[in-house]
Amino acid sequence: MRGNILRDAIMSWKSSTFEAIKRITKRNRSHLFSRQQILDEELLRIIADAESTGKTPAQTLSRVLQELRNEKKISMNSSGRYRLLH
Repeated sequence: MRGNILRDAIMSWKSSTFEAIKRITKRNRSHLFSRQQILDEELLRIIADAESTGKTPAQTLSRVLQELRNEKKISMNSSGRYRLLH
């Protein structure tokens, strides 16, 4: 059961983070964004939407960003900025 709860929380983090990225890029009228922007502008909402703080939300965010990169939903350029692809 614990595995299902953890999996559900991770899925919520991923979908909440992706929605946050879409909000940031829409607000800024640019497909480019940074991890720091997410932390500064959207982290509290991601936590609320996912209904899970966890012990290390910044590390969870980094892991989720990597998962979104692996899924080709975002990419990262050489200067460390991300681009929304979908």
